[in-house]
Amino acid sequence: MAETQDPMAALDAADLPTRAAGARDLAAAGGPAAIPRLLQVATGDKSPGVRLAAAGAAADILSRHRASPRFEAIPVEDRLAWLRVIAAVDPAVNTGLFAVCGTLGVPEAFTRVVIGLRDPRQDVRAGACVGLWRAVASAVCNGDDEVEARVVATLGDARIRIETRVEIARICADVGYGSALEAARALPGQCTRNTHELAEQLVTRLEASASPVGVWVDIGLDVGEVNARAAGDDVCVVLGVGDAIFAPLDGPPRREALPSAHRVLHARARDKETAGPVLQRGARTWWPAAPDDVCTFGDRLLAAGRPDLVDLAADALGTSAAALRVRGTALLARGDTTGARQALEAAIGLKRVPTDTWWWLAEALTALGLVAEARPHLEKFVAKASKRAPFVDEARRRLSLGAEADPPEDRPN
Repeated sequence: MAETQDPMAALDAADLPTRAAGARDLAAAGGPAAIPRLLQVATGDKSPGVRLAAAGAAADILSRHRASPRFEAIPVEDRLAWLRVIAAVDPAVNTGLFAVCGTLGVPEAFTRVVIGLRDPRQDVRAGACVGLWRAVASAVCNGDDEVEARVVATLGDARIRIETRVEIARICADVGYGSALEAARALPGQCTRNTHELAEQLVTRLEASASPVGVWVDIGLDVGEVNARAAGDDVCVVLGVGDAIFAPLDGPPRREALPSAHRVLHARARDKETAGPVLQRGARTWWPAAPDDVCTFGDRLLAAGRPDLVDLAADALGTSAAALRVRGTALLARGDTTGARQALEAAIGLKRVPTDTWWWLAEALTALGLVAEARPHLEKFVAKASKRAPFVDEARRRLSLGAEADPPEDRPN
């Protein structure tokens, strides 16, 4: 919810909290037209906090315009003009301006970030590291060997303080720059006691490349992008390096190779407090799938008549409740009701059970003629599901018929 009625007008308010609130509102939903005014505030407001908030807002707006086709909505000439505004002030005035440089998307802005890494002032170097992260974590830099080489080269730049080079090594590890390994190995020997252990840990991380195997969902959000309106629902399961099954929202499921440009990053999703793995393939960013996404993947394959792909994805899906729910519905679809029952009963004994698992277990039991045993699972499903969820009306209809007796051979004595 917006904090101000008119965020642009709020930037001119006499009180600091209102100006800061206007900047936050623009960060969440502002467009490129707000950037010139935000840069005025970021370079000229009397409050350091408001200056930082305005710079962050400009960077967040630009984060929504990193990739095509949105990139083209801001002419390169405007981006360069905004860079000139930034370059006209001492970076110590507002180190948050490096985040703007990191999201401007022009080579000249990236160069300013690299130069900032050499600044003798610690706070300026810290700001430059933030700008570096925002620049290279975006999917637009995935597969950009020139950018990677420039970043890795800074690890051996003696003009950069060692603690900053260790931080750059952390960024390299986070964005999957495996080419940084050799340069990172030279850092522990140059470190003080305070940074030596961290430098060694980063070498270990770079030595162990992260695996892309798993379930991923494209929600339309780039790493570092601030966009509450981002939308997407394509799901994929990576079976191994270079092999994946895709279940898009529109179109049939397919198995195909990953592009050569793919990497696993360590980043924080917008709804998470801690960082985790993120997959970038080409210019798309894929986030770790939630249990509902795992179910969506399986449902799309089964709707397309591809239970064979569910079988193929079994190892990558794992043994979570959602994975077992997918396995159970696939077995049920091919008529293996006993196997489906076993998988679904195992699923409801775990944590984070998808709500419709109880429905499918009831289906399996009903198919086996165990109608009375199915009833408690129907009740559990109706109690947990939303009113408009699939199968809820049918579950209620069955429950309304009353407790039906099992076939004679299944009646308890």
